[in-house]
Amino acid sequence: MIWYLRVFGIFVFVFFFAVLGQKESHLERTWEVKLKPDQTQKILYESFLPKSYRSPTVGEEWESKSLGETVICKTIAVTNTPTISFQIQSKGFKHYQVLNETYQLDTTENGVRIFAKLDIQPVPNFLSKLLFLFFSDADLNHIVLSKEKRF
Repeated sequence: MIWYLRVFGIFVFVFFFAVLGQKESHLERTWEVKLKPDQTQKILYESFLPKSYRSPTVGEEWESKSLGETVICKTIAVTNTPTISFQIQSKGFKHYQVLNETYQLDTTENGVRIFAKLDIQPVPNFLSKLLFLFFSDADLNHIVLSKEKRF
């Protein structure tokens, strides 16, 4: 009977350190669209800033909806030569500290190849890290799929 308690104790110990050991999660995805690079960039920016008529400048902040929460987005970096790339940072989630989204647009024969890299970090408390352990990859996948569906 005592060995049940030992096995359960080891399970709780390992689970506790698995939850506390979570630092961040990454997702990289590539897909192709049959549009021009500037059209593709505009559609991606519109996912952050609906009905925007211009591209945001570096350092510009605005409010947006992501994962059902109102967050503050900020443009961190923009590069237009030789390939178009930009990075958007989102803050203000209840259980996530920072979400960084980096998109790189490479011109191909038939259109544009989009390379997306997403990084997310949890808020440093036990409940947030517990949710992060189970849902961080699913949330990142949901974000990327919503961007892909725009095309």
